[in-house]
Amino acid sequence: MQKILSFTIVGLLILGGLGAFAVSSNEEKLDSDNNNEKLDFSHTIFAEFGTSTGCPPCKYAHGALKNIYASGSYPFYFVTLINDKNSKAYSRLKNDLNCAATPTVYFDGGYKVRVGAGSVSSAQSIYEGLINSCGNRAASNIDISLGVTWLGDAKMDIDVRVDNNEATEYTGHIRVYVTEISSSMGWRDKDGYPYAFPFLDFAFNKDIAINAGSKWQESRTWYGNSNGYGSITENNIMVFAVVFNSERRQGYADPPSRNPFNAYYVDEATAATPGSEGENKPPETPLQPDGPNDGKVGIKYTFSSSTTDPDDDQIFYQFHWGGSKYSDWLGPHPSGETVTAKYMWKEPGDYEVRIKAKDNNLDEETDWSDPIAVHIEDGPILEIDEIKGGLFRISATIKNTGGLDAEDVEWEISLDGGFVLLGRETTGEISSIPSGEEKTITSGIILGFGQSKITVKAEINKGPEDEQDKTAFVLPFFIKI
Repeated sequence: MQKILSFTIVGLLILGGLGAFAVSSNEEKLDSDNNNEKLDFSHTIFAEFGTSTGCPPCKYAHGALKNIYASGSYPFYFVTLINDKNSKAYSRLKNDLNCAATPTVYFDGGYKVRVGAGSVSSAQSIYEGLINSCGNRAASNIDISLGVTWLGDAKMDIDVRVDNNEATEYTGHIRVYVTEISSSMGWRDKDGYPYAFPFLDFAFNKDIAINAGSKWQESRTWYGNSNGYGSITENNIMVFAVVFNSERRQGYADPPSRNPFNAYYVDEATAATPGSEGENKPPETPLQPDGPNDGKVGIKYTFSSSTTDPDDDQIFYQFHWGGSKYSDWLGPHPSGETVTAKYMWKEPGDYEVRIKAKDNNLDEETDWSDPIAVHIEDGPILEIDEIKGGLFRISATIKNTGGLDAEDVEWEISLDGGFVLLGRETTGEISSIPSGEEKTITSGIILGFGQSKITVKAEINKGPEDEQDKTAFVLPFFIKI
């Protein structure tokens, strides 16, 4: 996690890595249920993802949210609030949601809150459980309609309507988030991926009151130039309309009881892109993947491909690595942009790598591409296990699970964050790790204080490698993981 705090007398600790906020008419209505026929949810779930470009674990939260959205398995949307790039995102996180650290994901206005992320897979599992909890709670019976018309020159008309299907007056607050589908501003996570659905500005941010059986409706023109976003393009815009109930609840940005804030739960959400006409068409079948035809187990190899979309929609891709192994849906990527992915085989053999695509409207998938044949030979496989703290030191185990001995293994134990006076990085080399065996490595003496990210790396030059992270607390005499 990256802490979000104002600079105070503890500035040394914050500068040491705990982090701080940087103050800084063709219409298409998307399916507001986002594949809702699969689940009997009370409403469409909406999440606000608090992050910053300098936050290491935020890449895991980002990847998990993208995977869930791309799967189409839930009626679910999310926006990305990047606190060090957008002052309105900073204000929403700091002033409204009392955000304590990044990454933090607020589901349904704070009905559920999750701080931190250790890996994409673990974060995704946790988030899916929270989405299910949100979908099973009671929500007011309202509907939202949203239309977006692109006027050119980074300008668009936004029309929104809320229908009250309740037998009594409905009161709430509507926020309409203008976002890019994939950041063109250079706003990227620590893995270098452009942030998905990065928040730019509110088109609407106001209280509403609707009589029983009536509707609220309003239109306005949003100007990208006047908000500093004159370079945005029509095919890379997504607008989200979200209605929050007016009933104030007690929320905690650092559950279960720290960083309290006033939570207003989401009753409904929808989204729209501007300027699309007619029935959506799927992308073309992607090109045969480009990559190596030969390799060894334990080494990550890079494969790439691309395709185009007839509607110029954003595109998601999925690789098939052979057998039962598939990548997550990767993206979104602009039409025509090359997608790359890395994969490591753990068993020798002959494999075929294919790729398919779908557009950001989550419609029909393409056929699989022509395959590229890959022959994988046996070799060593490095796996880092059992990262442990202790008195002044950190230790870890490096295993060789491959079929051949691992020779000349270089390793590193490093700390990122916290106030570390001594031992921020330790390196070494192991001459050999026989097949099926393991070696223990130990850092030098560590002196410091504060929360830190521990990274352990092991690699063979031009060979297999592994890297694992753990969150640790550096105490005066002990490192606790």
